[in-house]
Amino acid sequence: MLEHPLKGRWAADAQTLANRFGRHWSDWFTFLSQPEVDPDNNDAERGLRPVVIHRKVTSGARSDWGAQLVAMMFSFLESMRRQGENAVDRLFELIASSGCSPPALLPG
Repeated sequence: MLEHPLKGRWAADAQTLANRFGRHWSDWFTFLSQPEVDPDNNDAERGLRPVVIHRKVTSGARSDWGAQLVAMMFSFLESMRRQGENAVDRLFELIASSGCSPPALLPG
């Protein structure tokens, strides 16, 4: 259908969609030629879920600075989870390498 479209016989919106498929085929259907690419965005949706729950429970950040801090925090935590690293250990390493003293951990 995309290689031999029926010009003038499709509804305008169907023709627009067919044209868009033709232009973006390699972008939208990468998963067909590269099996390591998932055909859906479920991982992204699962990654956002904790952020959405946090926003709903806390009624969101009260300032732009707070919103940016929460976004960076969740991004960092999700990155550490995906890389299989301990987020607390990595955060302490980053703080220590910055020249600042990390806070002392409470026993427990």
